[in-house]
Amino acid sequence: MGYACAGTVQVCADQAEMPPFVFAERVNGQRSGKVVGASVDLLKLIGARQGWDVSVQLLPWARCLALVADHRVDIALNVGQADAGSQLVLSDAYFTMHNVYFYSRRARPQGLSLQKLSDVGRYHLCGLGGYHFEVYGIPTSKVDRGATIGYEQLIGKLHLGRCDLFIDSRETMAGQYLINPKLRSLLVDGTLVSQPLPDSPLRSLYFGVAAGGADAARLLQTLNEGLARLAKTRELEKLLDHYMEQ
Repeated sequence: MGYACAGTVQVCADQAEMPPFVFAERVNGQRSGKVVGASVDLLKLIGARQGWDVSVQLLPWARCLALVADHRVDIALNVGQADAGSQLVLSDAYFTMHNVYFYSRRARPQGLSLQKLSDVGRYHLCGLGGYHFEVYGIPTSKVDRGATIGYEQLIGKLHLGRCDLFIDSRETMAGQYLINPKLRSLLVDGTLVSQPLPDSPLRSLYFGVAAGGADAARLLQTLNEGLARLAKTRELEKLLDHYMEQ
């Protein structure tokens, strides 16, 4: 395992990207090979004391988790509790997402108000293909995912009245600005409205390491000690602000 013998710590994250936490840096609008984001910066801050050289690659999510479980990659970034299973152990949480729902003022000028989470059942809920919604307390089978592959399509479906609402986190949507200039205009024209999702379970983000082995256990301890130290200085909020101000 790289962590034990050398200074390089191998890290993976979801290739679907999750700005502002992890994404491929854009140069003149083109995706580069450099992986950046608040979670990457946080890990580098923790690793600086240890002399780590942090190497991050974006992979299909299931493969990333499997490689960590198999001790072939040291750390998975932005793991949720539902992702961990029995093969990964999670660090302390380093961020908690704010769940929101979005609707179109064009399609629903009278607005759309959810008083409780179960009210979602009265509406046609759509979402991105390949995503799971149990993290919000909603069965994925109830969500119209179809072949919707990007936020532009999702927002388009709302405006056309093909669905009533979609659910995401405030941070993920704000982070889309960083990688998708087309989306920026869709989000700031005032016709897409967001509201807090009532009663939804909090969705925290964690570092994930393999569930077995002394190296992984030591690595987890180092991560948690680093997180505890940085939490006192509200470091992650500062890192996030840096991306959100762009």
